[in-house]
Amino acid sequence: MSEMLGNQYFLARRYAEACRELEAELSKSSNSNRIAKKLIICYLQTNQLEKAFNTFYRLVHDDLEIITGTNPEKDDCPCPEIIDENLPLLKFKNDFELNLKLGILWLYCDAEKSLEFFNKIKTDNNYHTKINNIILQIRTHLVKIKQELQ
Repeated sequence: MSEMLGNQYFLARRYAEACRELEAELSKSSNSNRIAKKLIICYLQTNQLEKAFNTFYRLVHDDLEIITGTNPEKDDCPCPEIIDENLPLLKFKNDFELNLKLGILWLYCDAEKSLEFFNKIKTDNNYHTKINNIILQIRTHLVKIKQELQ
């Protein structure tokens, strides 16, 4: 029940309520990667960057294709509208946060654009190794895609 309700809140762009329902279902569900995919967006939209990043990092390593395989129209993914329409409304403390949020959001729509934002991140903090690992995962994914197209 929580996943269905969480999905309804997500579709209605009621991210705080979606967070609550999807978090309750995350550990119980066999669809945990699908739930995590939505939770990342919910966390970003409710200014929970640390949770968004940690969930994103885990999902990139567990199942990158669940993010990169998103069809914004079919999956009713809000990323294009968040980026295009609401970008000025997003709150950024600094360039690190801006590039991190945009890198995460763009991976749902365009892996190359996502990579551009992750490459802009300059950090010496605890994110450094994780950011480098994400960059490697995205590059590997892009090479694989290009090979499949040849």
